[in-house]
Amino acid sequence: MKKVVLGHKHFQLNFFNNRINLFSKLSNEQNPEVLFITCSDSRIDPNLLTNSEPGELFIIRNAGNIIPPHTNSACGFAASIEFAINAIGIKHIVVCGHSDCGAMKGVLDKSKIKNLPDVQKWLDFAQPALDKLHAKSNNPKSSDILQLTQCNVLNY
Repeated sequence: MKKVVLGHKHFQLNFFNNRINLFSKLSNEQNPEVLFITCSDSRIDPNLLTNSEPGELFIIRNAGNIIPPHTNSACGFAASIEFAINAIGIKHIVVCGHSDCGAMKGVLDKSKIKNLPDVQKWLDFAQPALDKLHAKSNNPKSSDILQLTQCNVLNY
């Protein structure tokens, strides 16, 4: 935690002060053109991956970069997409998967998530991707994780 606190102080003293005009503008409005949906995995940093500045991406992150089906019940994911498109005017949507995804590992091998009931329910939304993988291979193995990740991204 100490590293996070010191990092925030460094941000305020260095990065923020060096870009005060950018942050001043962003305090009143945001105009990103891209909605970037990706995994919540700590190794993925959308701004770093795309060499983008604060305010250039509208980002939604969750386990496995999964897009759940729309329902009539309240859903933060649907609300974020609705806001991005209708309030901000997003022009492009990127769904970004990644190698060695723990969520996709859980989809392939349910024993890895047997004590995580909420994770199990969430990963059920990736069933169409698993079905696509099964259509390609009768017996998917853990080595098929990248193929499953690709099927999951292409599912949307």
